Amino acid sequence: MSKKHHHEEKQEEVLEEPLQDAAEEPEESTATDEPDYYEKYVRLSADFDNFRKRTEREKAALLAYGKKDFVEKLLPAYEVLLRQQANLEKAEGADENIVGGIKMVLGELNKAFKSEGVEKMEVIGKPYDPQTAEAIAVIPASAEQDGQVLEEVQMGFIMDGKVLRPARVVVGKGPEETEK
Repeated sequence: MSKKHHHEEKQEEVLEEPLQDAAEEPEESTATDEPDYYEKYVRLSADFDNFRKRTEREKAALLAYGKKDFVEKLLPAYEVLLRQQANLEKAEGADENIVGGIKMVLGELNKAFKSEGVEKMEVIGKPYDPQTAEAIAVIPASAEQDGQVLEEVQMGFIMDGKVLRPARVVVGKGPEETEK
């Protein structure tokens, strides 16, 4: 072998070695640096599922809030109709057509309120409950009526088991309490 030929073989060997090392390195680095797509998919899927559930809850809460707001706006008109019906039924010579018309309107409102979970609170003659009523006056009363609601100034309503509007009431105090 000549010197030149021997030198060329060494160069080939030298050239082949770095190529082999370069070929091996990417295989090792791709194995460790390659992202785990399945894990990313599972996390993304869980994130999306949580997002969907959260938006459904928020949508339901917004609808409930809107429903509550609308019902609160109708309550004064409903209360006026209830009081007018009671007054017309007590009055002599009231026009039966008007009384019948008010009953029909109240019947439809009652159906709508019932379907939305709205109920009128019955507080008269019951013990005063600060969770459902607001006492606007206290008047002297008999011992049996002590702490009871004697009069309802503004009707109270419950919606889906929660107080929508507290009743405004007059509460009786027994003779012992008023003397002290």
